Amino acid sequence: MPGQRNTTDMLIVGGGVTALSIAYHCARADIDVILLGPDAAEAAAGPATRPVRTYQPGKVHNSELTVRSLADYRAFAPAGGADLVLSDVGWLVVPTGRQEAAELERELAAQRAAGVELEQLTPDRARAYNPWLDPAGAESAIWCPQSYLLDVDKVTRGYAAGAREHGARLLAGHTVTGLDAKSGRVTTTLGEFAAETVVLAAEAGSGELAASAGLELPLWAQSAELYRTDPVLTEGELDAPFTVHPASGLKTLGAGRSFVVGLERISRRQDLRDVWFQEAADELARRYPKLKDTGLHTMWTGTVDVTPARTACIGRAGGAHERIFVAAGYTGQDLGQAPATGRIIRDLYLGRSPGADLTPFALTPSAPAPSGAAGGAASGAA
Repeated sequence: MPGQRNTTDMLIVGGGVTALSIAYHCARADIDVILLGPDAAEAAAGPATRPVRTYQPGKVHNSELTVRSLADYRAFAPAGGADLVLSDVGWLVVPTGRQEAAELERELAAQRAAGVELEQLTPDRARAYNPWLDPAGAESAIWCPQSYLLDVDKVTRGYAAGAREHGARLLAGHTVTGLDAKSGRVTTTLGEFAAETVVLAAEAGSGELAASAGLELPLWAQSAELYRTDPVLTEGELDAPFTVHPASGLKTLGAGRSFVVGLERISRRQDLRDVWFQEAADELARRYPKLKDTGLHTMWTGTVDVTPARTACIGRAGGAHERIFVAAGYTGQDLGQAPATGRIIRDLYLGRSPGADLTPFALTPSAPAPSGAAGGAASGAA
């Protein structure tokens, strides 16, 4: 099919880090690639620096992808093998109660087999890592050193430059208006394209595009927000690692003299911003008594593509939609899984084994999403 201006082996829809990783890895494998992305302003939206957590409690399959991706970021091929990790911040997981602690302990062996470095901590050692924790609420903890900060701009620019170097055509400003799964034809505001394979990596927009071609995906766009506390130190910087309380969904990270705060939630409702803000403030005061009267302010707002299972949809559709590949629904974990996803889509296209069990990433709907204020997980880019 390649050879004509608007025809290609693989057409990727999306301009984020996942789409760019797919473009890079596939172009490097001599696959003819066209990527249709948003305009430059839209593509630049989002935090410049983001933390990536390798350990995904309760989701060993997600941990496996982030471990693979960390190896890529430590020696980033598009940047000549440079280490793109800005700093290692660590990842402290604090369970609530004996039952949750036991559940996390039961999967330690599987997590370690996936390449995650984990250490069980006593309450005293947990508070040594994060002295701001409530002593009464930290009965145990798990420490993972494989949490790190990445410069998102360096990653995306590196993938974009690498993809172009290997022949990929990256076209900005295209809005997709139609997708024919049978023929592989994609119509946009700037013209029509024909492809052997179409990869939907447009975050939550992937669901709408798939639906237009008769393919239902269990993902949607959800508003997300990160907060910052008032300064809690008068001088120096906070030494507090990335800390999560899985039962409540509260996440914190010391940044300068303040804490960055997130609250993981999933819901199809779009009117819960004030509710979640209050829940974040309440949980912060409960888990960190010293911060009870500290002000909390919006730091970043945006959207994330989420799924009920908190696991991305990665793979090839079947039947009448076999031309379509999907890589979306990362529930805020796109940066941490982008390198591995690029390799997986490349291998699936070439008919090779991706080296990972993709069953948990199936494109079929799973359990229904909660509709109320409390629920599963994901708000924020952390």
